[in-house]
Amino acid sequence: MIIIVGPFPPPVHGAALITQRVTDRLAAEGFRLLLCNTAPGKVTARWRHHLSRIAAYLRCWRTILGARFDSRRSNAVYVSLSGGFGLLYDFVVVALARLKRYNVVLHHHSFSYLARPSRIMRAITGIAGADQLHIALCSKMATSISRQYGANLRTVVVSNLAFFDLEESDRVLVGRELRTIGYLSNISREKGIDRFLDMMAELRSRGSTLAGCIAGPFGDADIEAYVKRRMDEIGGIDYVGPVFDDAKDRLLSSVDVLVFPTRYVHEAQPLVIFEAQAAGALVSASDRGCIADMLSRELLLDSNANDLTKIVDQLLAWEGDASIFSAALEEAGELRSNLREQRRRDFEKFYDALERFKG
Repeated sequence: MIIIVGPFPPPVHGAALITQRVTDRLAAEGFRLLLCNTAPGKVTARWRHHLSRIAAYLRCWRTILGARFDSRRSNAVYVSLSGGFGLLYDFVVVALARLKRYNVVLHHHSFSYLARPSRIMRAITGIAGADQLHIALCSKMATSISRQYGANLRTVVVSNLAFFDLEESDRVLVGRELRTIGYLSNISREKGIDRFLDMMAELRSRGSTLAGCIAGPFGDADIEAYVKRRMDEIGGIDYVGPVFDDAKDRLLSSVDVLVFPTRYVHEAQPLVIFEAQAAGALVSASDRGCIADMLSRELLLDSNANDLTKIVDQLLAWEGDASIFSAALEEAGELRSNLREQRRRDFEKFYDALERFKG
């Protein structure tokens, strides 16, 4: 049996989606699960957010202490680790799990405590012990975990793709012209909306007629006003609002290139990149977290997307010469085909690592 500790939607964000999909995949494979939702729910006021989160963790801690496992079987507490001060709550989760002599599975979703060592994370790995399982999203993350918190930690690399339902896309790639550049995220400066707009402005100043498309919820009223003002100034950019499920699939199938110039400190392995690639779009993004392993070096921006020259030049070249863009689309088609095999391999690794907790 496994106790799943982590955020579930709402709100909708990467870690919550992965926790939900991990749960769904394990349940489909016949694992017995007990769920502890640590998300604060749909609260907007900051003080209510923190109170709701504390209440959620209190329920979780009570569940761990009160769980009745079959002592003849191997049991575990799976923890979707937080990225910031939420690690303090996770420390208590791990401490209670070890007090009850449960195995611990730590699923990492943030690079914030890998770029800079965290005393809280060091305490978590220390109390968990070297024989407990760490799930890293890429080889860079696995190396960083070992370097920062101990070379003897037991780590398996499983990408988020393992839990991602790839849509069958019949989108024709060869012969397509470059027309639309997309941005899809929770809209904020941390997620690079200002740099996307700077890129569109630079394209306009150099004579480009490429259309822009922005999708996602605004972080606050100030960023909404900023984005809409700049859209009016630049021209040729549409805002389509938040998109989910089929609407998101349709959006990603309508853009030719997705540009994601994030500078988010916790950025690890954005689901939107896999989703765009599965839809047949080319992707350019900042060199943060595991992103360098997800796309070609030619489309990789610097870690803060400070220099947009390379991507602007590339977009203009594709716009001016359809044959160059066609060659890039061929590579995108190969990548789309490889995603399904990677998904299968990664889930097999995840299943093999957790199989002893089944039943």
